[in-house]
Amino acid sequence: MDSIIIFEKKGKTAYLILNRPEHNNAINLSMRKALCDAWEKIEKDQDILSVIITGGERIFSSGQDLKELSEFREKEPLAELPLNNLETFGQNVKKPVIAAISGHCLGSGFLLATVSSDIRIASETALFGMPEVKVGIPPAFGIPAILSRHLPPAITAELLLLGNTINAHTAYRIGFVNEVVPIKDMLLKAEQIALQVNEMSPLITANIKEVLRKVTAPDPMAIAYSNAMCVLGRHSEDYIEGPRAFKEKRKPIWKGR
Repeated sequence: MDSIIIFEKKGKTAYLILNRPEHNNAINLSMRKALCDAWEKIEKDQDILSVIITGGERIFSSGQDLKELSEFREKEPLAELPLNNLETFGQNVKKPVIAAISGHCLGSGFLLATVSSDIRIASETALFGMPEVKVGIPPAFGIPAILSRHLPPAITAELLLLGNTINAHTAYRIGFVNEVVPIKDMLLKAEQIALQVNEMSPLITANIKEVLRKVTAPDPMAIAYSNAMCVLGRHSEDYIEGPRAFKEKRKPIWKGR
């Protein structure tokens, strides 16, 4: 059976390759466990100085596995999915992470790219978005507060309220990605940046990353308020209806309660 995340080490760079292509790299419990294991390996291995995370050339990640979520919510309406937290998505990784993003980068996949990576290379096919509102899922983890520190307010509102996407060139224009390249050059460009990182002092890069994390961290009150709104949303009938409708391949019937 293929690994749900392919972990490779080449020289001083670790590669994390999301590997559920038949499910558009949707993030389920097995992938969350694999991410936790990979981050732990990376932190413990002193020879690793940089990380490249990618989903390959076709897609980065379609986001949360909604089938898994729907089945979980029918049993546990309010509880959080196991290992569904910012630490799993790489918030505390101390080594520089380069994301190589192609195709859809949505929902939890967008969060993974945002939280884990310091430098982002997008192929010309990349699309970024938070479509959860379309299936009645309130944004968890303080996502509105987090995105507001990485994107302009109007773009954040558009993504969260409408479930729209932005393309690679828009993401570059607003400063979310560092460079847009043809698909064939995406991984090569990420590797070139990793080689540059590997030439630097690991102590200094770790210190810089820690400072940047503090500078871009959202206000704790905003996170708390966002999470409180998420919990309120989870008490609603719409929250059960959205993923169920997705699973049944039909339009949701919203009740506004």
